[in-house]
Amino acid sequence: MGMSGLKLLKYVLFFFNLLFWFFFLLLIILLAEVTMAILLFVYDQKLNNYVSTSLTESIQQYHSNNSTRATWDSIQTFLQCCGVNGTSDWGGHPPASCPSNPQVQGCYAQAKLWFHSNFLHIGIITICVCVIQVLGMSFALTLNCQIDKTSQALGL
Repeated sequence: MGMSGLKLLKYVLFFFNLLFWFFFLLLIILLAEVTMAILLFVYDQKLNNYVSTSLTESIQQYHSNNSTRATWDSIQTFLQCCGVNGTSDWGGHPPASCPSNPQVQGCYAQAKLWFHSNFLHIGIITICVCVIQVLGMSFALTLNCQIDKTSQALGL
């Protein structure tokens, strides 16, 4: 195998370079996360309406779908809430997972309150994940460049 064969092998191996693809995959994921954050910020009101509508529709499937029933029961138990906007969403017959307090809030308001009260923790975790992704990208690119320098020094 001559020198041109080794150069061809080098370009083929570059295409299958796992470090490059790891960097590229992390870049795509990071860009998707940033795009989602921007879209959530811009379309906040539309998202609120969509979530509220979807939750209201899912209440109608409570008795016919076991996974919907289990989800609603766990949400209502965890957040100590009932229905989307209150007990009236259940048509006067709330399930056993609803608290017996007549002044109980709806789960949508309770979920928003829980999210806002834990916003700092969620933000810190999100930033840490992004930093780890950027570090992974940096290390992959640095190692890839170092391997390339070594192969050039060896004449490959």
